[in-house]
Parts: sequence; C-alpha cells; structure tokens
Amino acid sequence: MSRRIIEPQVVAMPDIILYPRDTVMRALEVMHRYGVHLLPVVDERHGEILGHVSEEELHRIWSTLPLARMSEILTARATIASEGIAGEQSSERSSRLVFIPGGQGARSNWVH
Repeated sequence: MSRRIIEPQVVAMPDIILYPRDTVMRALEVMHRYGVHLLPVVDERHGEILGHVSEEELHRIWSTLPLARMSEILTARATIASEGIAGEQSSERSSRLVFIPGGQGARSNWVH
C-alpha cells in the first residue's frame, strides 16, 4: 500500500475594506456578502485606516441617505466628537445630521 501525504493548504482570504468614496448601499452589500458587521474605511493612497463603520450604523443612515459616502459619515462622526458630544447623545445627534453627497459616484474597487 502506498501512503498519500496530504499537505495542508493555506487559503488566504483577502482583507475586506471600504474606501472613502464607497456609499452606504455598497458597504451594506459587501457586509451582507461576507457576513461581517464591522468594516474599516481605508485611505486609497496611503493604506491608512481612517475609521470603521458598523452594519447597525449604516442601516440607520441607509433609510434616509443610501448614497452617503463613507468619507461623509466619518467626517460627520469626527465633527460630533470634536464638539464633545458622547454616548447616547452622540447617536441621537448623528441621526439628525444632514449629509450633502458630493461629486459623481465611481464604482468601488473591492478587495475580494
């Protein structure tokens, strides 16, 4: 009898990331596809993590602003934080923020 040696294979799953130009709709689509609830938003040029967005947060925003970009969400969140609003007040205020989407949308380059 011959013995078969089975070598383990390492399957690397690429990082799943969002870019500042990605919309709420696209982010939720990716979260659903990969079964994740939190994703980093990464600067395209420098590869730096700019922040994270959660599925829960995006669902709240999606109901009124499905085309809001990740950059707008992170900017609004930073503005709230710089005003010293924290905890429950922060989530209450963020739902009342007005996002003004800018520019034409380009398709995202997802790493899959």
